[in-house]
Amino acid sequence: MDLADIRKKAKAQKDGLVDKGATARSTPATKDVRNNGKPTSSSVQGVPVVQSSPQKLPTVLPQPPSDDPLEALFNYCPEIDFATEEAYAQGLVAVNEEDVQDIQQWLTFSLGNEEYALDIESISEIIKWRDIEEIPRVPDFILGIISLRGIVVPIFDLRKRLKLGKVEVSPSSRIIICQGSDRMAGLFVDGINQVVKMPVKKIEPAPAILTGLDKELVKGVGRFQDRMIILLNLGNVLDAERV
Repeated sequence: MDLADIRKKAKAQKDGLVDKGATARSTPATKDVRNNGKPTSSSVQGVPVVQSSPQKLPTVLPQPPSDDPLEALFNYCPEIDFATEEAYAQGLVAVNEEDVQDIQQWLTFSLGNEEYALDIESISEIIKWRDIEEIPRVPDFILGIISLRGIVVPIFDLRKRLKLGKVEVSPSSRIIICQGSDRMAGLFVDGINQVVKMPVKKIEPAPAILTGLDKELVKGVGRFQDRMIILLNLGNVLDAERV
C-alpha cells in the first residue's frame, strides 16, 4: 500500500467519525423520571439507549365483605363528625334544664299512719302549735283562727278535713301555713317528715277507687324510696265549701 492509499483510508475514517458525532447531536434529549426530571441523551457515542418504562404498582382490588361479624366490625370505618365544645356545652345546658323541669319538691308530713305531701312552692312557713281562737258557724274541720304577724289565718284540722279522725296535740304537731290561689290557711298535722324531690314521671293520677270529695282532694300518688305518698290538691283542700 502506497502513501496515497493510506491518506484515502485515513480521510474515510475521519469522515465516518464526523457523521457519527452529527447523528449523536441531532438525537433529541428526553427526560428520565429516574434522574429527577433532568434531560438524558437517548444515545451514547452513537449507540442508542433503551429506556425502560416505570414499573407499575399492582392494583389493590376491594375485598368482598367478610362473613365474620367481628372482622366486619373492625373494617367498618364511617366518617365521624366530632362535636365542638360549644355544641357540647349547649347539650349539657339542655339536659340540665330538662332535669330541673321534670323534678318537683314536696313537703311530706304524717296523718296517723299515712304519709301525705304538699307542693313546697305553696308553703309559706311551718309553726308550732299555739292557742287558736274559735269562731262560730263554721265547718267542724276549721278549728278557728290565729293572728300571724297581724294577718288572720284560719286553721284547718287536716285529719277531719280528710275524714281521718282528729289530730291530737303533741310535741311533734305542727301547723303548715299555706298560700292557695286566693287565700291563706294553716293545716294542723301530726308531724313533719321531710322535703323530697320527686320526678314528675313517678307521679301517678289519683286511684280510680276514690270518688266524690276524696278524689277532688287528692292530686295524685307519688313513689319515693319504696314509699307511697298521697299528694294533696291544696286548692280544693282550702275550699271550705267542698264538703
